[in-house]
Amino acid sequence: MPNETVLVIDSDAEYLHRLKEGISQAGYRVLTSVDGANMKQVARDERPDAIILDFDLAGNNALEICRQIKGDNVVKHTPVIFTHNKPKKEQVVAALEVGGHDIIPRKLGDEEFLARLAAAVRLKQGIDRLRLQNSKLEALAKHVRAAVQHFEQPRAMEGAGVELEDTDITGEAIVRLTRRETEILQLLARGLSNEVISNQLYISPTTTRNHIQNILGKLGVHSKLEAVAYAVRAGYVDFVG
Repeated sequence: MPNETVLVIDSDAEYLHRLKEGISQAGYRVLTSVDGANMKQVARDERPDAIILDFDLAGNNALEICRQIKGDNVVKHTPVIFTHNKPKKEQVVAALEVGGHDIIPRKLGDEEFLARLAAAVRLKQGIDRLRLQNSKLEALAKHVRAAVQHFEQPRAMEGAGVELEDTDITGEAIVRLTRRETEILQLLARGLSNEVISNQLYISPTTTRNHIQNILGKLGVHSKLEAVAYAVRAGYVDFVG
């Protein structure tokens, strides 16, 4: 059963009450309003998963409300479903042109109404998942760029005072890593912490630290950032951003 939030805006109090009851019974959290005043701000505050908007909202321009919502970066991905007593072709076109997801006849059966609402909510959830994935990829790209930049800066050999040359990496050192060390290196390149790596590989934190120390020694680097950069340059990470 869904538990998403739906914002319903309708100037017909009786229809609004009936619509709220039907949507609530389907498991949605329902917020209602009889006018469109400050709807963009309400949407920003409540972050609904869908908005149901009366096309003929009394005293307000429903198309302008939708246009404002779609022009706001915070809530622009929220599907807006218009309702209308007898939508004509030009009204359907107008609703879609301002960014509306759908326009539904007000006397439509509850089953189809809820199905179309559920489709809109699924669209919102899919967009949210993609946005979350993109933010994670951007964070990974930032992590890897920082690692590459750190690796490519001239570094002095610890205790020796000798600069390492910025030579091409052939991957020869990677071959000498054990299978477990290779797994850990790849997880480090994804930006995971020691604790997360330990949980994911079902090994103790001490074992993880020991593996990382072995990786650093075999690769001839001094930090996890340098190890990540090595993995990028050797082809173990195919996304740098």
